[in-house]
Amino acid sequence: MFEETFLKVGERLGALQARVLAALLLAFSVLIILVMAGIYVWFDPLALCRQQSSSLFFGTRMPEDRKVEVMDWARFVDETIVPRFPDGFTLLDGQGGWRSTNSGTVREATHILLVLHDGSASAKLGLDAIAADYKAKFSQDSVLRLDQCAVYRF
Repeated sequence: MFEETFLKVGERLGALQARVLAALLLAFSVLIILVMAGIYVWFDPLALCRQQSSSLFFGTRMPEDRKVEVMDWARFVDETIVPRFPDGFTLLDGQGGWRSTNSGTVREATHILLVLHDGSASAKLGLDAIAADYKAKFSQDSVLRLDQCAVYRF
């Protein structure tokens, strides 16, 4: 009789341990998935965005006190931006500033390109190519790029 009771308690304890172990394994699996998703988003914060807004900021000051002229900018837009984003974009003019190692803060006129897109590789490559072309054509050290998640509709 004592043996039968002991065996029943052991069976119940074994079933309970199995359930606890299964619950722990499930919780651990969920934790691993969440950590992996977090790492993925950490390295590419826009990975989960279906719609994105990207802006490129083009400084107009060039070496030897030259600047990007209005006609040069218009030609660049027609030849470089329009072919890559024929569905549309927005251009804005602004004023910017940056810190030079030689002459302190430099202020300059800035052209801003705003593109709404789906985050596809072709859109990202198009933006990269526009920035690279501008830097090469107008002797720029950099073109600022700002990418954000967006919600838009027409």
